[in-house]
Amino acid sequence: MASDTRKLQVGVFVLGAAAIATSAAIWLGANRFFADEVIMVTYFAESVQGLDPGSDIKYRGVPAGRVYAIEIAPDEKLIEVVMHVKTSVATLIRNDDTLRARLELAGITGLRYVEIDHQSGDGLRKSPALEFSPAYEVVSSTPSSFSAIQEGLGAIYDNVMAVDFEGISNDIRTTLNAADQFLRDDRMQRLLSSLADLSESAARVTRNVEKITEGVEVAPAIEELQRITAEARGFLQELRQQDLGEQIRGTLSDFGGVARSTKNFLSGLQDSIQKLDQSLENFESLTDDLSSHPSQLLFSKPPPPRRPHDRSGR
Repeated sequence: MASDTRKLQVGVFVLGAAAIATSAAIWLGANRFFADEVIMVTYFAESVQGLDPGSDIKYRGVPAGRVYAIEIAPDEKLIEVVMHVKTSVATLIRNDDTLRARLELAGITGLRYVEIDHQSGDGLRKSPALEFSPAYEVVSSTPSSFSAIQEGLGAIYDNVMAVDFEGISNDIRTTLNAADQFLRDDRMQRLLSSLADLSESAARVTRNVEKITEGVEVAPAIEELQRITAEARGFLQELRQQDLGEQIRGTLSDFGGVARSTKNFLSGLQDSIQKLDQSLENFESLTDDLSSHPSQLLFSKPPPPRRPHDRSGR
């Protein structure tokens, strides 16, 4: 009798659990059936690794639905993602051509979700073209941020690999070898030695010229010539502005001043020439002395002639 009672309790428990499970399934199904959602689809031209059925659909970060199914598109190139999107968000998508679906990472777990947000520029133009008729209303997509980074890195890698590093290295090696051979050439060494000698000779000539021209005042003669030129220019200007009679009288007066100035200038120039002649004579004398007695470069006077020693040691 006790055994029959226990069996009855177990049976009632099983039937109750089955009824609850059936009711929950019916409620969930009805809730989804009557939910305010629209079925939409988007297509991606990249990997959807980390995106699974049930993943979130967000509109600018706000929950907007769930991923229903993920399949390969009929063209076998794109990935088809079927979504259940809230009606309010679906209305925004229909009325705004700048909204695009894009894959985003959900933290550092590797899971992904579909983000619907406004795009511009390349984000609008990079939506994949469809070569078939989709079964649901389409939400255009755009490459994810990670995909854009991969594309940029790929372009950089292609540009780097396109550089002919081997050819550049060979050219640099050839140039260095040619430069080394050029510098090691005996003619280059002789040229450098000749340049050094030429520089030393130019320095000696400069020092000699400074010694020759020392004491010769050229500046006063130049100043006097400039003054005479200025007076002549003023004289010509006055001739243009005055009458003929006044021009003649002014001409005679200015001519006397010009004559006196010219005389003074010639006198100064003659003094300068005399000083220059004296300097040249001194230089010739110095040259003759150096030719006869080179030791004067080190001694102020020629050394006295050496006298032979007598046998007594004196």
